[in-house]
Amino acid sequence: MRQIKGREKTQGNSRKSFTNAKERKGRIREQESAGQLNNKAKTQNNISLSKNRIKTEKRHNQRMAKQIQKSTVEKDRILPEKLIQDSTVWDTIIVGAGAAGMTAALACGKEKQKVLLLDRQNQMGRKILVTGNGKCNLTNFAQKPKYYRSDCPEKVQKVLSVFGQKEAMELFQSLGIYTKDKNGYVYPYSEQAASVREAFETEILSNPSITFVPFSEVYNVQKKEDVFLIKAKEQLGQSEQSTGKQGNGEKIEKVYRCQSLLVTTGGFAGPKFGCDGSGYAFAKVFGHEIIKPLPALTALKSSAPFLKKVSGVRNQAEITLEIDGEPVKKETGELQWTDYGISGVAIFQLSRFAITALEEKKKVALYFDFMPELSSKEKLRLFLMLAQNHKKRDMLSFVKGLFPAKLCPVILREAGLREETLAGTLKEEEWNALVMAVSHFPLRINGYMGYEKAQVTRGGISLTELTGNLESDFQPGLFFAGEVADVDGTCGGYNLQWAFSSGTVAGRAIVKRNQELFKDDRHTMEENDGISERNRRR
Repeated sequence: MRQIKGREKTQGNSRKSFTNAKERKGRIREQESAGQLNNKAKTQNNISLSKNRIKTEKRHNQRMAKQIQKSTVEKDRILPEKLIQDSTVWDTIIVGAGAAGMTAALACGKEKQKVLLLDRQNQMGRKILVTGNGKCNLTNFAQKPKYYRSDCPEKVQKVLSVFGQKEAMELFQSLGIYTKDKNGYVYPYSEQAASVREAFETEILSNPSITFVPFSEVYNVQKKEDVFLIKAKEQLGQSEQSTGKQGNGEKIEKVYRCQSLLVTTGGFAGPKFGCDGSGYAFAKVFGHEIIKPLPALTALKSSAPFLKKVSGVRNQAEITLEIDGEPVKKETGELQWTDYGISGVAIFQLSRFAITALEEKKKVALYFDFMPELSSKEKLRLFLMLAQNHKKRDMLSFVKGLFPAKLCPVILREAGLREETLAGTLKEEEWNALVMAVSHFPLRINGYMGYEKAQVTRGGISLTELTGNLESDFQPGLFFAGEVADVDGTCGGYNLQWAFSSGTVAGRAIVKRNQELFKDDRHTMEENDGISERNRRR
């Protein structure tokens, strides 16, 4: 009965506020009308400004009314009695059940720690399903520091030295994931990312020490006395260890407590998998610096007019990235031309640096060598030899024997050559112009694809504020792993390797911390029992 009255009161306040908004709007109109009658000498410009103010006030009143109505709905939907406090004090809570979170859960569960694994998605490890174009590039036999980008590379290497590619392979074997080597790139033998996700899930759900709760949206973390408090919105009727079936749609709020907290929420890349940057907000609560997050391993945009004509073309090239006219990075691989710009693995590898430069308002351009295996002199000799044999062939037909058909008119235009010109009539400087167009074809970059298309996030929680075990320097017991930290790898399995490595290292450190806390608590209890016994004897 009290709840119904409370709702009626809230709705009454809502109607009252909405009526007041209408009255204010009426008064504004009356004032404006009076002002126009008393000031007929106003210019047309002032009248227009007054009308704009009325429209602005009207929109404001409408927004306020909507917010009041929405607030009333929220209060009706999530009632106070549905705020539930979990009675368990967990050893560890892991927020985010991606690759890093699952690996950390296994590390903790192996030592019989009470682990609660929370994720806002319907099942754990969903982002794994799109890695390696659905084949899941697990790791790579080629392990060098240059494949991991961070503002604190020495800590990245420290983590990898503890749990690296070799240890990751042992983990896969323990989970029943048989692998294959494709030129150093490691894939599951099935070449199905789903089999990797399911292997992790099966192992986690079979461990009685680990509890997984899907559809759990954590929105607040804090430390109170000796425990962390985690608040989450969850589906009413959602069972623990769920198979991913959604509850009845009604939400409850739960409060969990734990000794150690691990945040593995990822960055912003892949929003459809629940990646919304919430981990950065949690870190800020405890005073951490966030290095500006940006998309990485994504396509680049250009406004070049020829792009629509070459959209869909794929070809090999060596790409040089120039920033403010200076070459800074090179990659070789397949290009994928699109109507908005350029894509492909080689472009992804360069995107981190191009995007950073664009954010700094610098000029960014790509230059393509469509025949990188030949020097400029070798290209010229090849062209002259072919022209000697095909003097009466027009230049469009001539270059079609070398490059994709859609790309040929664009190359000739860059070289300043007419398509109908016969090969036998070209002068030396015209051949040199063609060599230049083929060796140094330009594309100005003015944008990039966002987080929906990006494979990973650049930036995040600074490693300078974490220990070698990825524990916060500011808050003992708070750990971060995976993409939420300022580490992003190149294409080739390096981002998953970082997830497995950082998740395991953080998980093991959490186990050690919790065990030490348990020993300290037991020692304190024994001392208190001894004091009580001595007092009793007296």
